[in-house]
Amino acid sequence: MKRGELAQHSNGLGFTPRDAVRWLAPAQLGRTAVRVVLASVFADFGDKRELEGGFPRYELDLDRLPVPGQPAQPVVRDLGLPGSPAAASRGDPDGQQAGRRNAADQAGTAALWLDFTADLGDGFDSTYTVASLLAEKSLVVEGHELRRGKVLVLGGDEVYPVASPAAYEDRMVGPYRTALPGGRSPGGAGVLLALPGNHDWYDGLTSFIRLFTRQRNIGGWRTIQTRSYFALRLTGGDDAPGWWLVGLDSQLGQYIDEPQLDYFYNTVTARLLPGDAIILCVAAPYWVQGAEDADAFRQVHFFEQDYLRRRFNRRAGTFEATGAAVRLWLTGDLHHYSRYEETAPGPGREDGPAAAADPRRTQLITCGLGGAFLADAQGLPAELTLPAAVQSAASPPPIRAPGNGRRFVLAPGTFPGRAESRRLRGRLANPLSPFWLPVRNPGFGSALGTAHVVAALTLWTVFSAFRGLSFVESLLSLRAGNTGLLALAIIAVPLLLLLLLSTLGTALGLGREPQESGAGFTVSRGGLWQLSALAAGIAVVLLIPWPGNWPPFLTLGLVLAIIYVVGFAAGSEAFAFFILGTPSGEVAAWAMSGQAIEDHKGFLRIRIAADGTLTVYPVAVDRICRDWNLGTTSDGGLRPVPAGGFPPLRLFEPPVTIAREGFPP
Repeated sequence: MKRGELAQHSNGLGFTPRDAVRWLAPAQLGRTAVRVVLASVFADFGDKRELEGGFPRYELDLDRLPVPGQPAQPVVRDLGLPGSPAAASRGDPDGQQAGRRNAADQAGTAALWLDFTADLGDGFDSTYTVASLLAEKSLVVEGHELRRGKVLVLGGDEVYPVASPAAYEDRMVGPYRTALPGGRSPGGAGVLLALPGNHDWYDGLTSFIRLFTRQRNIGGWRTIQTRSYFALRLTGGDDAPGWWLVGLDSQLGQYIDEPQLDYFYNTVTARLLPGDAIILCVAAPYWVQGAEDADAFRQVHFFEQDYLRRRFNRRAGTFEATGAAVRLWLTGDLHHYSRYEETAPGPGREDGPAAAADPRRTQLITCGLGGAFLADAQGLPAELTLPAAVQSAASPPPIRAPGNGRRFVLAPGTFPGRAESRRLRGRLANPLSPFWLPVRNPGFGSALGTAHVVAALTLWTVFSAFRGLSFVESLLSLRAGNTGLLALAIIAVPLLLLLLLSTLGTALGLGREPQESGAGFTVSRGGLWQLSALAAGIAVVLLIPWPGNWPPFLTLGLVLAIIYVVGFAAGSEAFAFFILGTPSGEVAAWAMSGQAIEDHKGFLRIRIAADGTLTVYPVAVDRICRDWNLGTTSDGGLRPVPAGGFPPLRLFEPPVTIAREGFPP
């Protein structure tokens, strides 16, 4: 059965399967715009992260989970968690030693598996396909047996289009709870950690905090964080270096708040050992944004520099090196797969494929394919330069200092690649494709058709009034003239203006967004594209030999109907060409969001071996499931299962190996 049929069983499922968001549908576009504006205001005047400083705080530990149950359990008291009376009664006032020993023992005997996905919580078919694959005990992909992660990290944007309790339940919690019911997770619950993305912030983070910081079960996964950020030692201990997992809440690009910095200093910075390696999860690929705006990377660079690579010695009044380093950066936000790898330092560095297997390279990975629409990757820079690391100096060098930085190059496994991106983008303007703009966004073509009718009626009424004639009389009076030349002139004028504007604008550099001049240039181009489509509709009306003996209301009705149809088709096509002709910025991104492409999803499965080596397996799901059968869970609930089994899987690129220690600083 299809998603719509599943929705009829919402009572048994416990949630309502939702269709993918149609981002350019007028109603959806308006609602989202209002929430974005409100969220921006809230970000400036009501940062909820400041309140999280008063939330309970304890050290997260894989071997010391809250008591299973639903809904939330008490946070610390009487659960044997770090800092609890039960832990103190065992002679371990901090409640930390046992967990550290267990982590070290685990690192020495078995591999630890983690999963990472981001940008989920959209249409049911895509989100549930990814959730079901993550829930499988193991997957075999291109000969590699990949075990389900003990830790599942959600890298941001857990719900679309905007956060609300109902949206979370239907688009994220319900699918994930159903994909892995508690009875299907032998060996205890897995750990679930989540970062908020911009869409999670659109209700001020209220729903996110209530969902992910209350130590509750979401099916077989268990939330353990108490804030919108987290830190977890994965391997190693007090006297043995290992791997850390750190998640940073950058809240719509704002400054990192003081309670968050205090949390990380006490939980991570003060405990880092020489040789520790860190997986740092952030809400957006700031390294890509920093290619155009150096300030975009400033906050995460500050955090990496002063809270992970070095710490302040209050007695000496200087910074001292921790000996730790971020070895893997993970993010979503951009709905594609891409990886940047560090080049070897020094004049003899090797940048080609022959050096690609060097495990000392730091990796920057974007994988935002958890369920939301596919985005293209054709605008990614071929290489990046990030600020160099400073170990113990009193202050870091300027972030824009010339010749000061680490160089990263784009790996060849990016999906979709440039050719694939161009092919996928072009479908927006193909009337024969199911991804054509007005087909994929209900109401878009109708809104344009109506706008063209209003504009044509207004213009022709003004034109007729100057001639002292009615609307229909003015139309019929043109039959005696050369309407062909008039129609041609009406079409040619806006097209020539568009060509002139585009040529001059490109020559003057006005097409670059988000500069103010670039925004005005983009709006002007969009207006001329629609004026050209309106001119086409008027030209069609002028070229029709209207009978003079028809009733005026019939002629008027047919004229407006023609304008509407041409506005629907030609206006939509003009808008699609306008989007495809915009080189960058938000408008350019509509070429993919306007298609709401549900196929081509993926996630990362990560293995930390006993010797401390980390391997990333980027799993690709080229075709999602759209046909489902209804099964049952152990507690009598309903559970969709793929009618034809899971789709074939592959890797976006060969596994990426990362050593615990990188190049010397």
